[in-house]
Amino acid sequence: MLLERRLSGALPSANLETGVVSALMAAIGQPQFVDALMIFGQATAAADLVSVFCMGDRDTPLLVGTASVAGKRRAEIAARNYSRHAADDRNSTLLTSRDWSGDIFTVQTAQSITSFTYRRDCYEQAGIGSRISLIRRRRDYGMAISLYRAQENEAFAESGYDRLIAVLGVMLAATERHVAFTLKGTVWRGNDIQVRLALNYPALTDREREVAAMAIKGRTAAEIAEILDIAETTVITHRKNAYRRMNVSNLRELMARYKA
Repeated sequence: MLLERRLSGALPSANLETGVVSALMAAIGQPQFVDALMIFGQATAAADLVSVFCMGDRDTPLLVGTASVAGKRRAEIAARNYSRHAADDRNSTLLTSRDWSGDIFTVQTAQSITSFTYRRDCYEQAGIGSRISLIRRRRDYGMAISLYRAQENEAFAESGYDRLIAVLGVMLAATERHVAFTLKGTVWRGNDIQVRLALNYPALTDREREVAAMAIKGRTAAEIAEILDIAETTVITHRKNAYRRMNVSNLRELMARYKA
């Protein structure tokens, strides 16, 4: 990681053109939202690719979407390969961690990545040279917005980091609204279980939501205990408490409630 800056207080103002911001806001809740993020990122930060991740299930962050003005194939390669290397990525660690809360701005270049396979698969094969990200971690969720420069272009200039943080802040605010809106509809992917539970059942504790999400995915109490590094009896207790808060009696009812 080339840079990791924890932010405090309100994010800086980007002083962006009203029309640019309005176009992004108009895409909230629409299928083309991620493409609108890419257009916004290109116009305000000369970015070549964008990606959005949510803290879904503990296993791996959920990819909300990715797009590229340097060719659709680059975005597809980056998205496909990232799923294999999430454990190598510092952003992923920050996104899923429960040890902190707030906003972090990160910068990474291909040259700063020590893992050869991660650098090859997620940067070199996708033609990516550098990345800037804004990661937001809250009690109930996490989200990461990243902008990338292609290998053939210069990395994001350090002198412009404050403005880039502001740009990412606008994108993050729009994406939070988009995700909240979309999750309440019927078009959302089925693998964002923990995020959906957080929205639909806010009374669940962090651990109850985590256990319920893994149960819905088909994991046994023993498997969940191993992943979370807690006792199996504790898992069973959290699961029962989740059932009670969601007003269901068993996993079958929980599955039916989740799919409703």
